[in-house]
Formats: sequence, structure tokens, C-alpha cells
Amino acid sequence: MIFEAKHSLDEREYTVGRGEALDFPAHIHRSFEFFHQLEGSTKISVDGKTYILNSGEAVLIFPFQIHSYTCLEKGEYEMGIFSKELVPDFVKKTEQLLPRDNVFYGMEKRTQSMDNFFLCKAWAYRICGEFDKGCSYVKRSFKGGDGILLKMLIYADEHFCGECSLRETAKAIGYDYAYVSKYFVKKTGMSYNKYVNLLRVSKSMRVLKSSAAGVADIASECGFNTQRSFNRKFFEHTKMTPTFYRNSKN
Repeated sequence: MIFEAKHSLDEREYTVGRGEALDFPAHIHRSFEFFHQLEGSTKISVDGKTYILNSGEAVLIFPFQIHSYTCLEKGEYEMGIFSKELVPDFVKKTEQLLPRDNVFYGMEKRTQSMDNFFLCKAWAYRICGEFDKGCSYVKRSFKGGDGILLKMLIYADEHFCGECSLRETAKAIGYDYAYVSKYFVKKTGMSYNKYVNLLRVSKSMRVLKSSAAGVADIASECGFNTQRSFNRKFFEHTKMTPTFYRNSKN
């Protein structure tokens, strides 16, 4: 299984695309993923369930659901990947829940370009709204071979703005510290502490652009113990200081 950090660390992410055939192995990330079969057929596996999507059918994959794609019949599809932060009300409603069935119907083909943040946010909510119409939910389970990774990722997602050390996480999920340390690196290609700090930096990037609070206050809000530590981790990730980033045009 592949952990896609690139779809886990951008709080304003919305990527859209179209194609004719998609084959991609099992992977996991923090964002929602939408796949709409316009023509042709694709086999999609989500947390061990298999769906065969035909024309007009779609799936919405929730954050931290393991999924894969296998093209069965070449044809047009569209897909989008969007961060949890784009749909906070939907996330609040479905917190700790997963859908019984990821497939839904009635989604219209996208006709407008996603050329600004507000259109992306509106389209993401449209997807969630259409999906929610006929969906029922169950409490998230951690069964299966990657249950430990899911527990660690979700714990980090819920606690990265506070105390979220590897030792604290291992204690919370009930596993040996040394074991989960090696396990996380093996599964994701990075240390757990690095992942937590990247979550913190990603959040701080949004806050720096949307808030007039001081850098020290933002550092604390996003989980850094000191402004010095924040400045160092921020520069490692962005190659900019927090102040320079805040004053940049982008």
C-alpha cells in the first residue's frame, strides 16, 4: 500500500482531472477522493469492498480509506481530490464515521473550470451533498492489516495541534513505542514526528494567510512549542520564513 503524503498535507487542495483509463494500486491519504465514470467501466476497491463502476456511477472515498483502481473498459472518467478543510460542515457531520457504501448516482458531469478557490469549494460541497442524499454511515473500524497505520494517521489528524509525540501516540493506541516507530517509517517513508510537523506547517500556512495573529501565537496554535522550532520547521518545508510567506502574493 502507498501512503500519498502529497494528498495529505495541503489544506486547500483541490485537484481535478479527466482520463480514459485509470489503473492505480492500493493507496491512502488524508483527502476525499471523487471518481465519476462517464463512459466505460472501472473496478474500484475501497477498504476491501469491490465496486464495478459503469456509466453514470460515482464513488466518494473518505479520508484514510484504502482504495485502488483497475480499468475494465476504457472510457471517459473525471475525478477530484479535495482536502477536508474545504468541506468542514460535512466533515463535522461524518466525524468518526464511514459510509456503508461508497457508490452514488445522479452526479452531473462537471462543465465549468475549477479556476478559483471558491468554485473548487462549491463543487466539493456539491459532491458531498449529492453523496449524502442516500448514504447511511457506520462507525469507523480499524480491523485489517493496516489498522495500526490508520490509528496513527487518525490520531495525528486529531491531535497534531497539541501533544502528539510518537510516545504519546503509541500509548494512546496501545502499541509498543519502538515497534510503531519502525512501522510508520516502513509504511509511509517518513518518521511519525516529521509527518506531524508537516501537518502543523500546512495548517500554519493557511492561518498565516487568513489571520492577523502574531507569528508566535500561530506557532502555538498549530502545535509548536517555541517560535524558533516553528521557524525552523516552516523553512525546511517551504524554503521561506513564516513572515516572508505571509507577505508573499501567492
